[in-house]
Amino acid sequence: MTSEVEICNIALANIRSQAINSLNERSLQAQQCKLFYPLLRDQLFEDVAWQFAHKVKSLSLLTLESFEYKYVYAYPSDCLKINKLLLNYQQGRDVFGASEKVEYEIQNIDDTKVIVSDHPDLRIDYRSKIKDPNLFTTQFVMTLAHLLASEIAVPIVGAEMGRSLRSDSFQIYQRYLNAAIASNSNERHIRTPESEFITVRR
Repeated sequence: MTSEVEICNIALANIRSQAINSLNERSLQAQQCKLFYPLLRDQLFEDVAWQFAHKVKSLSLLTLESFEYKYVYAYPSDCLKINKLLLNYQQGRDVFGASEKVEYEIQNIDDTKVIVSDHPDLRIDYRSKIKDPNLFTTQFVMTLAHLLASEIAVPIVGAEMGRSLRSDSFQIYQRYLNAAIASNSNERHIRTPESEFITVRR
């Protein structure tokens, strides 16, 4: 089982620092990991469409009103980035198999983050915030660990050695990230829509 502490300890090992037993320790290592870990984890979810963080669900209508749009939807609490909105009744696909684009905006209405659109009955395709490390892939764990190492190197090790370790960790992070993006793209297959000419000819 993977834990937040284990990911942090991988990061600490990469900058040759002492391991921790808990993020709530009073050590400098624990304080820095606790500060940066959730921010960098969410950044990775925003930057890359990881398949294990991919969700699709129906949006919930709110009674709030928008001046520009007919419908106001609740913004999912675990949503970090919207991939697209889909029409529920068509599942977002037209007769030729292409995704139908849905116009929408993200707004702040009465201090509430919402999604507004002129389309009723929508579902959302998005990148979600996954907090359970047991759901992470090995590549995600290693990518996150090296990104974390690059951020905490200077505060923990000091400026002189920390800059060198930060640079090394960031370069390794980029290699893991590129490999993860390539691997992640192989976990899905999208059928290329045929042209209208081919469809009609049949």
